[in-house]
Amino acid sequence: MTPSIVVRLESVLHGLRDVVIPAISPGEALAIEQSGLILAQLSMLLHQMPYADRYHSLCRDDARTTGAAIVQNPNGGPRSQAAAAALATLLAGANADPHADYLAIAEGIAILTTAAAQDADADWRARVNGAVLAFSCRQNRRERVWVKEAGFDPDPAELPELAVLCDEGLA
Repeated sequence: MTPSIVVRLESVLHGLRDVVIPAISPGEALAIEQSGLILAQLSMLLHQMPYADRYHSLCRDDARTTGAAIVQNPNGGPRSQAAAAALATLLAGANADPHADYLAIAEGIAILTTAAAQDADADWRARVNGAVLAFSCRQNRRERVWVKEAGFDPDPAELPELAVLCDEGLA
């Protein structure tokens, strides 16, 4: 039987934690530091793995909803019109990989936001900016939850657990 990815990751973590890191000479500060970082990243991956598809789908779905809202009734110059058309084309297609789809849509949103600042009429620019700001706040919160386990968040107590975020689709 082939061991699962979880079992394999747990085996690597065990080897690092219980064999490799203790064997590093105390004078090898960089090796100790890097081994600790590797251990932490692998631990986070192990924790995130069951939620990765749902997490990336949440990000993608929110980006698609935001993108669809901001390309409605575009009113601006050639740059913003072209960016809106390009984003609409992205939205009409789909990538089977939710993370890759999210990245493509998010880039299209960024391009449209920049173009709207250059030549969109005031009402459309305000609508784009408002929708993108709201999306960015939701995405920032999701990303904070995604890396919460790293221990760098200034206020982790205000964040839900990753399982709750993914199960309930919280923003």
